[in-house]
Formats: sequence, structure tokens, C-alpha cells
Amino acid sequence: MKFSRKLSLVFALVVMLLVPLFPMVKAQDCPTAQDEYVIGFANLTEDIVFTQLVREGILAAAEEAGNVEIVLADNRLDGATALANSDNFIAQGVDGVIHFQTDEAFGNVIMSRFRREGIPVIAIDIPMPGATFFGADNYNAGRLAGEALGEWVNENWDGEANAMLVLELPQSGPIPAARMQGMEEGFQETVETPVADDMIFRLDSKNTQEESFQVVSDTLPTIPDAEKIVAITINDGTALGVIAAAEAAGRAEQIMVVGQGADPSGQEAIVAENSRYLGATGYFPELYGFQIIPAMIDLLECRAVAPAIYVNHVFINQENVCELYAEAWPDFCAE
Repeated sequence: MKFSRKLSLVFALVVMLLVPLFPMVKAQDCPTAQDEYVIGFANLTEDIVFTQLVREGILAAAEEAGNVEIVLADNRLDGATALANSDNFIAQGVDGVIHFQTDEAFGNVIMSRFRREGIPVIAIDIPMPGATFFGADNYNAGRLAGEALGEWVNENWDGEANAMLVLELPQSGPIPAARMQGMEEGFQETVETPVADDMIFRLDSKNTQEESFQVVSDTLPTIPDAEKIVAITINDGTALGVIAAAEAAGRAEQIMVVGQGADPSGQEAIVAENSRYLGATGYFPELYGFQIIPAMIDLLECRAVAPAIYVNHVFINQENVCELYAEAWPDFCAE
């Protein structure tokens, strides 16, 4: 009895001594956990309003976290630049990386280097193998815009359009392409008379307003008899390029456009008088950082993170823009 009693006391003492050690053991089991972190963020480009908002949100979220320093880089819509930025991040000894890069072909090379260094990566909108994905629920985001465009054509053009312009981005691979698929299928399944295959024109926007303007300017003369033209676009910038090309050709009243993003440049076109931008699926880029930074900290501290984190999308048009962004457009919303 005395021996059992002594053994119980010893066991209890051991447990009491070990309990405070468990958090230390847990921390030691997570080699990337630290009190403070340096995270590299390579933006898609600094020439687009959408991506400027993404950067601002990431910086604001890092400041709010209180223990995160952001190292900035610009991928300039170029895969080779994204690879060079990756090498610079590794040389600077960052703890984690947030990559917003456009070229699918460089994803494998970039990720192989980060995996070799044990650096976790979150990829925005264009996935890379082995990185946690953050961004659009592309197909469903596309359908929201395509269905809205189809409903507009049913109500305003007797359910029929003569031609469709598809301003896509082939270099970014199949995931962003899903938003184009969603827009096209959403439109074709909603409109009373689908656009014939030979009147669908697939144009490489290269993700810029300037290129969109050029390719649409080249295409419109080839369809002189089309008086009801719909356009679906990869983002707000390409949508604005389509509208500018139609205006330059004197055919603005013949076109109606939907897009993706609904950043301030897109919203400005949406609320414009006699707008030819019906609306865009909202991605809320200003909020990206407030999901991405906590997710990166979870990765660095070895907590479970879903392989894909999606944005909650809403189709934004003149009817609901004031519910979401009333402060941005006080004159329009006052009316």
C-alpha cells in the first residue's frame, strides 16, 4: 500500500511538471513558428486598380496582425519576372510568400524552389502546384455575370444577340479560364436564342485594357452587320477596353459588356450614364489581405489550412452597387 501510494504521488508530480512543457513541445514540432514573420508579396502588376487594392489590403492586414513585415515585389504580368522575384525572396530569407503571378508555365519552377527551401506559398487567383490557393470561385463567378447578361438581352434585345466577344487570358491556364466558361455557359443557357458558334470570337486580352482595345478594334470591322453584340471579359480593365473600342468605332449602342472584379474603375463604368458595362462579379480585392494574412500565419504555425480559399462573390450592377459601395459614389447613390 505504501509503495502504491508513493508511486501515485510520483506519477502526479511528473504530470504536473510535464503539463507546462506541452506548449513548448508543440512549438518545437512546428519548425516555422516564430514570434514575428517576414512575408514576401509579389503582386501581379502595379498598373491595375484591382491589384493595387490587393496590395493595400495585404499591407493593412499585416499591420493589424502586428507581427508581420511585408516585403513587396512586382511581377509585371511576366513569368520570368515572377521567377526572379521568387529567387530574391529566398535570398532575403522570407518566412512565407504570397504570389500573384500570371504565367501558368512558371508555376512548377517557382514552387520547386520554395518547396526546396521549406517556404509556404499562397497563390492568388492563378494556382501553382503545392501552393495554397486563394481567389475566385471562377466558374460560379463567371456564371453570375453570364446569367445577368442573358437576362438583360432577353429583356432589351428580344432574347437574341448577333455576336459574342470573349476577352480571355490563355496564358493563365485552366483555372481562370473557368470564369470565361462560366460566363459563356451562363449566358448561352439563359438567353432565349444562343449565339451561334461561328459568331463567337475568342480574343486574347493579355489581361490589359490596351490589348483589349486593340483586339476588339481589329474584330469589329469583320462583323459589320452585327447590331447586337455581347462581350464577356476576364476583368474590369479588359471590359473598359472593349467599351472604348466600340465607342471609337461609333458602335457603343450595339454592345453590352459584363466582366469580373468590380474594382473602382469598373464601378465607375457601371454607374456611368448610358453605361455599356452592365456589371461585374465582385471579388472585393480590398478584403483579400484580411483572409490571406491569417491563412499564412496558420501555415507558418502548422495549423490546418484548406487547400483552396474562395472569395464570396456577388454580381454588382446599378441596382446594388449602392448597397456595397455607397460612399464611393455619393452622387449616383443620392439619385
